[in-house]
Amino acid sequence: MSVEEQEPVSTDGWLGDPGLRSQYAAQRFFDFRGFALTRRIFLSATVAISLLFLGALIMWQTQDDSIALKKENLLVQSELIAKLVSFDAAEDRASANMVSRLQAASQNVPALDEVEISIFTAEGILVSQKAAQKLSTADANGEPDAVRLGFIESIVQFINRFGGRLGPRDNTDFSAIVASAALEGETGLMSATSQDGLALMGAGYPITFENNAVGAVVLNVPPGLLELTGNSFRNGLFVFYILSLLLAVVFSYLVARTISNPLFDLARAAEIGKTAQLGDEETAQSLIPDLAGRQDAIGRLSAAMREMINALYDRIDTNERFAADVVHEIKNPLASMRSAVETLRIAKDGPKRTELLNVLEHDVQRLDRMVSDISNASRLDGELVNEETSEFDLTLMLQRITEFLAMEGKEKGVELIWSKPSKPIMFDGLEERLAQVFVNLVTNAISFCGEGDAVRVWARIRQNRILVVVEDTGIGIPEESLQKIFRRFYSQRPEKSFGNHSGLGLAISQQIVEAHGGVIWAENIHDDGDEVGADPIGARFIVGLPL
Repeated sequence: MSVEEQEPVSTDGWLGDPGLRSQYAAQRFFDFRGFALTRRIFLSATVAISLLFLGALIMWQTQDDSIALKKENLLVQSELIAKLVSFDAAEDRASANMVSRLQAASQNVPALDEVEISIFTAEGILVSQKAAQKLSTADANGEPDAVRLGFIESIVQFINRFGGRLGPRDNTDFSAIVASAALEGETGLMSATSQDGLALMGAGYPITFENNAVGAVVLNVPPGLLELTGNSFRNGLFVFYILSLLLAVVFSYLVARTISNPLFDLARAAEIGKTAQLGDEETAQSLIPDLAGRQDAIGRLSAAMREMINALYDRIDTNERFAADVVHEIKNPLASMRSAVETLRIAKDGPKRTELLNVLEHDVQRLDRMVSDISNASRLDGELVNEETSEFDLTLMLQRITEFLAMEGKEKGVELIWSKPSKPIMFDGLEERLAQVFVNLVTNAISFCGEGDAVRVWARIRQNRILVVVEDTGIGIPEESLQKIFRRFYSQRPEKSFGNHSGLGLAISQQIVEAHGGVIWAENIHDDGDEVGADPIGARFIVGLPL
C-alpha cells in the first residue's frame, strides 16, 4: 500500500494561516483600508482648513472682480462725461470764453456713486468738482471716513510713508496730474498713494472742441474707498474663519468623544482589573467595555483585550490543571517508593530485597525523568517567545534525524525509511525545537513497533502548507485515545514500557508546532477494504506547517 496515495485528512479545517505577523507585513505604509478612526482624524483636520481656503478663494475673487469693475467704470464714464461736456460747450454760444463754457457745461453732469468728478481746463485750472455720492461710510460732514482702518492698514500706511511710494498730498493734486496726462493723450488708469497712505485711483479723458483739447474730465475713487473694499474682503474672510473655527471645534469634540472616552474606559477597566480581586472570567470580562461593534482600531483593541482576558484565564486554568497533574503524577512513584522502603525494612536478605532495590531504582529514574520533562515543559512557553527564528532546510534536518535513529530501530528489528522529496523544503522557524518534535514522533513510532515492522518519514508541500508525516506498521492507536494522546501526562503504551515515559512528549510537541502556526494530529492507517471498526495496520502522525 502506498502511503502517498492516502492523503492525511485534518478534521479541524486548518488551511495554513500564516498568522498576524505576515498579515501586518503585507500592509503598505499608506494603506488605511478599514481604518475608520484614521478617516475621522483626517476629516476633522481637513474640513475646517478646506472651508477656510475655499472662503479665501471666493473672497479674493470677489475683491478682484469688484476692483476690475471699478476700473472699467472709471474708463467708460470718464469718456462719456468728456463727450457730454464737449457737446454742451459747443452748443453754448452765450459764454465768452472756454472757461465759462466748461463751467456751464459741468452743471449738466450728474453726480456718480463713489466717484469724484473733476473738470480742468487745458491750462490745468480746476473749473468744477463734484463729490462722490452714496459712500459706504461717511462722517457727519459727508466726507469719506478714511480713518477707520484696522491694524493691517496702519502697517501698510507706515511702510508706504517711509518707502518712497507717497503720491500727491491731496486728491486735487492727484486729479490735476491725471488731467495733465489725459491732455497729453494718456487716457488709461493711474494710481498713487495719498499723504495718509490711502490708495488713489483715477481715469482722465480729454474734452475736445473743434478737434482741439480744451480741457479734461477726471474721475477718481475717493481716498479710503479701496481700503473699504479690502475691509469687506477681510470681513467676509473673518466670517469664513469663524465658521471654520466652529467646525474645527465640533469635529475635535466628536473625535475626542470617539477616541478619548473609550480609551479612558479601557484604561480604567485595566486599572481596576490590576487591583481588584476577580473571582472568575465573566467578572473580569465585564470590566472591559465591549466595543467590538466599532469598525476601527478602538473596536479591535476592545476585542483584543477581551480575548486577552480569555487567554489569560485559559492559561491560569491550564496551569492549575498542570499543577494538579504534576502532583498526581509525582505521588505515584513516591507511593511506590514508600511502599518499597516499608517492605525493605522487614524483608530479609535474598532475592526479595534485590527486587525491592530494583523497584526503588526504577522509581527514582522515573521520578527524575518526570521532573526533567516537567521542568522543560514549564520553560517552553518563554523559550518559544524569546528564541529567534531562522530559515533552514527541513528536508536535511529530517534526513539527519532518520539516519541518527536508524540504529535504535535496527536494535528492535524495525526498519526506518526516509522518503526524500523531489526538492529541498525551506522553512522559517526554530530548528532545534522542531527537531525535538520529529525526534519524539519517530522514537514513539519505533517504541510501538515490533520486529519486522517499519517506520516511514516523508515530507511534501500540499497547496499552502508543508506536511511532515511519520507513520508506522505497529499496533496503531485505540480510537478513543486519538484525541487524548496530546494531553499532558497521558500515556497509552504496552505494559512492558510502563514508567519509561512521562506522558509529556506529545503535549510538548503540540505546543511547539502550534507556536509555529501549525497543527499536529494523529490517525490510524487502514486498508482500503477494511470495515468500520477493523483493527488498524499502523498509525500516522501528521505535522502541518504554514509556508
